[in-house]
Amino acid sequence: MHFQVKAKGLKFTMGWRPAAFICLIRVLALLCVIAPGYGAAESTDCIITSSLEEAGIREAAKKYLDAEIRRDLKTVYSYLAPSSIYCATHDYDAYVAEAEASPVRISGYKILRISNIRANDDKKAFPRVEKFAQVEVDMTITYIDTSQTSEVNFDFVFIKEGGKWYKG
Repeated sequence: MHFQVKAKGLKFTMGWRPAAFICLIRVLALLCVIAPGYGAAESTDCIITSSLEEAGIREAAKKYLDAEIRRDLKTVYSYLAPSSIYCATHDYDAYVAEAEASPVRISGYKILRISNIRANDDKKAFPRVEKFAQVEVDMTITYIDTSQTSEVNFDFVFIKEGGKWYKG
C-alpha cells in the first residue's frame, strides 16, 4: 500500500507495509508487559498526578493574584504560606500597613507556566512544606503615585503545606 503526501509544493510517496506495522505493535506491547515500570503505565500516572498538582497550583495562583488586583488584603494574606519567613515576621496588621503604604499595584496578569513541581527533600529546613513549585507570570504593575504602568515577568514560588498551595 502506498500513499502520497503533499506539503507546500512538495510531493513524495510513502510506502506502508501492514505486516511490518503489526510486528512493531507486537514488539511495543511486549515491552510494556516485560518492563511496565519503564513503559506508558507509569508515565501516565505521573502525568495525571502532575496535571492535578498543576491545577491546584494554578487555582491558588489565580486566587492570590485576583485578590491582589481587588486589593482584598485579607484574602491575599490568607494565600501567603503560613511557614514563610514573611508570615513569621509580619502579622496581618503589619502586612496591611505595609501593603497600604506601597504605591505598587498589580493591575493585570497572565499565568504563563507552572514548572519545577518537586517534593521537599529538606524536611529539616522546611518541616511543614510538602512540595515546591514555580509559577511564571506576566504582570501589569501600576504605580499609583505616578500613574505609570510597567509590564514585568515574575517567577513566584508556591509551597504546598497541609495539602494546600500557598504563595511562598
